[in-house]
Amino acid sequence: MERFVLLDRDGVINRRIVGGYVTAWEEFQFLPGALEGLALLARRGVSALIISNQACVGKGLLAPEMLQQITRLFVKQIEDRGGRIGGVYYCPHRPEEGCGCRKPKPGLLFHAQMAHGFRFSETYLIGDSPSDMATARAVGCPGLLIAEDGVAREPMPMAPPEWVFPDLAEAARFIIAHPLPSEPSEESAGQKVPLA
Repeated sequence: MERFVLLDRDGVINRRIVGGYVTAWEEFQFLPGALEGLALLARRGVSALIISNQACVGKGLLAPEMLQQITRLFVKQIEDRGGRIGGVYYCPHRPEEGCGCRKPKPGLLFHAQMAHGFRFSETYLIGDSPSDMATARAVGCPGLLIAEDGVAREPMPMAPPEWVFPDLAEAARFIIAHPLPSEPSEESAGQKVPLA
């Protein structure tokens, strides 16, 4: 059975623009260890599913077509370096819209789960923010935090991460060394694993 890891984008794969958004390919900068980490996971049969809030679309700062172009470009670079992206899921809504797909609400994760058939309890979620860790807790994923200096950039009293790493490469090594146990399935071989 294929394995997955859930990843935030900004602050995990690429450098977050503090107080702003990545609205052009020239602003997209891979973080140290990101390409290496994704390649490490792919070599162990782990596909990355990207789960990202992109309110810049809802705010009119970035056209959906440009978001897709940026996505195609960074996915190609990841795959050229040996990584594997199984899917990219964006919430384009503004926070005040109250949609069910904007983290920390788990709507995007349920979409990804329906498409790929994984169990949350068997899937790590890697993020860099309180909303990522709250989303992980909401669905029962073990939450891994990326913090370049080893310290979270915001307090996380409600949903602290289970582990903290300086970059995605270190998080990937941890995941490879600590695979989550699979739950026994009552489904017969060859059938889709039931959703958690």
